[in-house]
Amino acid sequence: MEYTIISLNVGKPAVYQLDGQNIETGFIKRPIDKPNYLTVTGFKDDGQADLKNHGGKEKALLMYPKEHYNFWNQRYQQQFPYPSFGENITIDGLTEREVYIGEIFQLGQAEIQVSQPRQPCYKIARTHGIKDMPAVVTDTGYGGYYFRVLKEGWVAPADTLKKLQEVQSHVSAFDIFHCLFHDQQNKKRMQEYLQLSGLASNVKARFQKRIDMLR
Repeated sequence: MEYTIISLNVGKPAVYQLDGQNIETGFIKRPIDKPNYLTVTGFKDDGQADLKNHGGKEKALLMYPKEHYNFWNQRYQQQFPYPSFGENITIDGLTEREVYIGEIFQLGQAEIQVSQPRQPCYKIARTHGIKDMPAVVTDTGYGGYYFRVLKEGWVAPADTLKKLQEVQSHVSAFDIFHCLFHDQQNKKRMQEYLQLSGLASNVKARFQKRIDMLR
C-alpha cells in the first residue's frame, strides 16, 4: 500500500510571539521542496525546543492526516494551511484509526515504524490563538502519530509512504490515544498494550504507572 505525501515540513526551534507571549518552539514548520535527510532523531533541518515532551528516537517523525484539515477548517470557519499542526509530513489517506503500532513503512530511502499517537499540546492553541483546540484534539483523537526511524535516509516531497510490514495485533494509534484519555480505568486493556513490542517506552511507562495505581 502506498500513500501520498501532501507536504514535507521542517522547522528549527525559534522564539515566536504567540498569544501575547514569547515562546520558543519548533512547532511552527514550513513546507520544503527539496529532499531532507531523516536521522534516528528526525529530519536534519528540523528540531524541538522542549526535548522533555517532544523529539527523541521514539518521536523522530510526526505525521498528520490531510483528512483532518477539513474538520478544523469547518469547525473554526478558517483555512488552516499545511502544516498547521506541527507535522513533518502531511499524509493523504492514513488516519490514526488506520495505522497500527509497530507497522513498518518505507519513506524515501528511510524505513520508519509507528511508535505512538501524538498527545494534545498547548502550543496548538497558542499558535492559532484558539484556546479550546487541545480539548478538541482530546475529544476527537485528531492528534497525528509518531514514528521511530529504523533506517536513515533521504526523503523528498515527491516520495510516497509505502507499507513494508504489517503487524498481527492491529492496535491502532487511535486505540492507544483512546485508552490514554478516555478509558483510563481499563486495566486489562492497558496490560495488553504493554505487550506490544512496537509501542514507545514512554507510553508503556505511563500505562504501567496507571496499572500500579489501580491495584
